[in-house]
Amino acid sequence: MKLSISDVLDAYRADLSNAGRSRFTPRDATWLAFGTLFQRAVGLPDAQRMAYLCNAAARLAEGFPEGSLTAVIAAMAHDRSGDGSRDDVFDGALCAAAMAVGKDAEAADAFALATLILDFARVLVGLSEFRLQGRLLGQQARIFRKIGEHETALELYDEVTDIGNTHGDQELIALAHLGKGSVARVRGNLPRAREEFSAVLNATVTGDEVRELHMHAHHGLLIVSARVNDFDAALMHGSLALELAQTADSRNEMLVNLSSVCYDTGQFRAALHGYLRALREGGAQRVRITALGGATLAAARLGERAMVNTLATAAAPLLIRHGHEYELADMARELAEAYWYLGETALASRYRDCSMERAQRGGFFGIVDLLESFHASSQPDRPCEIALADDALTVAKQLASGDSEELLLAAVGGGQQWPPGTV
Repeated sequence: MKLSISDVLDAYRADLSNAGRSRFTPRDATWLAFGTLFQRAVGLPDAQRMAYLCNAAARLAEGFPEGSLTAVIAAMAHDRSGDGSRDDVFDGALCAAAMAVGKDAEAADAFALATLILDFARVLVGLSEFRLQGRLLGQQARIFRKIGEHETALELYDEVTDIGNTHGDQELIALAHLGKGSVARVRGNLPRAREEFSAVLNATVTGDEVRELHMHAHHGLLIVSARVNDFDAALMHGSLALELAQTADSRNEMLVNLSSVCYDTGQFRAALHGYLRALREGGAQRVRITALGGATLAAARLGERAMVNTLATAAAPLLIRHGHEYELADMARELAEAYWYLGETALASRYRDCSMERAQRGGFFGIVDLLESFHASSQPDRPCEIALADDALTVAKQLASGDSEELLLAAVGGGQQWPPGTV
């Protein structure tokens, strides 16, 4: 779908309708207030916009005192020039606030609202702020990529490239390469994806923004390398991505992906510990669900029956909820496989049925195909370990360090409420 709505409430209602929900998060009101602030500012003469934005942002920050979003919104509230004229620092704060609110809405699947907020921000910061324009365009392109509008995303990334080339801005050029690499990856063009992600790493400038772009490029190369069974490269890129991660959510996501590669190479202790470390840090529910399923599988491969039961008990309450349906269906599939490896065919069948019901309801045909090839009465395959180069093996050994029981206790606690198979 193309997001051509120009009113904040209309965009929000469209998002709710598309998602089939009555609201997204407790922060919906903040998104709407912020978006309305921008919408009204766009309708004012340029000479009046700055004063209006400063005053309105101050009131908005006071009205929503809780949460991290208000801190970045509050940064807009001070008119540094003192006379309501345009101020480069203010434009930077305005852009940062729009991107933070837009990212929060995007993460909750409020795509139309996120795109509209970024549209308003592009008008308000002005064309002369080329780097801010490029960043805003790049975030919009990411949204279009997420909703499957790949051609629109590529057109926007081309605009970012043009801005970068015109002004010699390496950050924007790298941002465009990263986006194009992500589009190529989801389309299955792995050689092109590798080429684009590698180009990001050739950026010659430094700073937090480029550091984050490098992190995502290494993450992309981890995924691409794993897809072609180049596990040595996947582990090295995953390790570098983890080193560059600057937020808890980013670190957890990198840990989960690195653990997945360790699992695929037969480094089950490293996979288990990586997943448990991600669980220990909490963070996004989507990542927690993925880590729970992965940790359970790795524990089963190691024959850790008590640990599998503890992890399944922690997972059980999630399986009676709605939201993150794909991740929950896949987690239930992994729980089924875990009990299959342990010879617990009754529990394996129960989790398989739970996963199949969610997958069929959600249209997750990849999971359905995996489940249809899974027979709880058949003999599990034997664990295998793939030979790794010394550097890659060192990464796996570092991840495997620590005590499994201590990590489990830190991740989910030690209490059990049997039976773990209650779904």
